[in-house]
Amino acid sequence: MKGSSPEAAVLADIALVLLLGVALTPLRHRLRQPAVVAEIAAGLLLGPSVLGLLPGHLPDVLFPDEVRAHLSAIAQVGIALFLFAAGWELDFRSLPGRGRSVLGVAAASLMLPFALAMVLAGILLAVRPDLTGSPLLFAPFLGIVLSVGALSVLIRIVDENRLQAAPAGATATACGAVSEVVAWCAMAALLTAAQGPSSGSLLVTLAGVAAYALVMLLAVRPALRALFGRPGARPMLLVLVVSSGVFLSAWCTTWLGVHAVIGAFAFGLVMPRDLAPELRGAVEEPVRHTGALLIPVFFALAGLTVDVTRLGPRGLLALAGFLAVAWGGRFAGAALSARLLLRMPRREAAVLGVLVNTKGLSEVIMLSLGREAGLIDDRLFTVLLLTALSATVLVNPLVRLLTERGSSEAPTVTVPAQQPALREPSHEQQA
Repeated sequence: MKGSSPEAAVLADIALVLLLGVALTPLRHRLRQPAVVAEIAAGLLLGPSVLGLLPGHLPDVLFPDEVRAHLSAIAQVGIALFLFAAGWELDFRSLPGRGRSVLGVAAASLMLPFALAMVLAGILLAVRPDLTGSPLLFAPFLGIVLSVGALSVLIRIVDENRLQAAPAGATATACGAVSEVVAWCAMAALLTAAQGPSSGSLLVTLAGVAAYALVMLLAVRPALRALFGRPGARPMLLVLVVSSGVFLSAWCTTWLGVHAVIGAFAFGLVMPRDLAPELRGAVEEPVRHTGALLIPVFFALAGLTVDVTRLGPRGLLALAGFLAVAWGGRFAGAALSARLLLRMPRREAAVLGVLVNTKGLSEVIMLSLGREAGLIDDRLFTVLLLTALSATVLVNPLVRLLTERGSSEAPTVTVPAQQPALREPSHEQQA
């Protein structure tokens, strides 16, 4: 805030962001929406879309440029911890029922919207050749951000609707886990290619990433298993070691030319999963809660660059097109493949198609990375951010509508419930 030292202004701005999130919580509960919807909405409220409409240039007064740099560093810590927790959440041993068929459903729910997005990107580039500085990378980037879902938000909605043991809920959770890993691997490759020749040979970068992956699998993973297997290990010591590992892994991928969030996510993937629940909770909860405290800062900074009032008719038309591709592609891919591969009843397949359309923090991070790499501009960032928000807002009401109508019908198939390892990151568990 202007008139204060940058350090004091950072503290005041963080308090403002957190209090706004608290103020929006009752409305979020009333509308039965996940926490990420309120967090994105809070960021939009603090930016030029809402607060900027008032006299006095309030966004610039509350968040001056010298303060935003400090807030950005703090937000990066929160993002790293969140993606580490998201990586640790994934456990493919809990794939329900017929694993190959479930993987087929996950592939269809990704490939159909990706293909539609590629076609849409070609149309956009034909109309606006100057839309992006990287035409060859814009199409796959658009395909990734429109086809990926949000595992953390999906798990929350599945839990709220008591669908953990239902075919649609268990299959949707597995699809969310698969899409999370595939999307981040694809995004890592895309961002590496976006760096261009100036950062060194692409082959050298890819070789470095491959060596990093081998070290994580062959050295770091056994070391973590040995560390957690030591008798009498103190949880606080483990928290410090794990947190240090997250940040070092993030630094390593940055040094290799890949964004830091990839390293944080990869460190979560190599964490041991067969731990005693008490030990895992004692280590995971402090890390997740710290990330949950800082994640709203990231949304606030994103909202400061979003101005919905400048969209215009073309922006609204693009929003409708993106939403149709993302929602229609994910829904059709998941529902139709579930009917063919899993012989899922029509209503159950429709619930699955709705569930896989959840969006969340990962999409917003990918959009921010794409903007930093020059793949999209501020206007496209705004449209795609609103697409993610709109897609998520629709999910819970439609799931409730479908499940309430079919509540009198007994399920024809049951599947094992998800293992406790697939729990929702704590930023989705805010009050």
